[in-house]
Amino acid sequence: MHRWPRQYGFAFLVFVALACASFLAGSAAAPEPVPDYALQSEEIYRLEIGMAFFVAFYLALMAILLALEGMGFAEFGTQGLRAARVVRQQRSSSHQEEINRRVRQKMSSYEQRLEKLEAER
Repeated sequence: MHRWPRQYGFAFLVFVALACASFLAGSAAAPEPVPDYALQSEEIYRLEIGMAFFVAFYLALMAILLALEGMGFAEFGTQGLRAARVVRQQRSSSHQEEINRRVRQKMSSYEQRLEKLEAER
């Protein structure tokens, strides 16, 4: 049960993005006259709208899923977008406890030294 979102969640979200883009493309009204970049065809105009919305949904979905993993888009080049880790995983609590212990020891030694210096006055 817990493996389902990990295995099929992304595919399901892409399918939802495709369905939303298809709905938006199908419900879009073509202007009169149909633009030249759509080759003066309502079907191509709607296809272009659907593709644009799908790309937007897909990029937003990828950005969210990468952010959940602590990653993000790092480069945009001739080979497309490249993801890289942008958030480092926090160290374990035992490591932090060790750092805290060392700081307490140092503080204790400084306090003893200060008390010794005050006593000499």
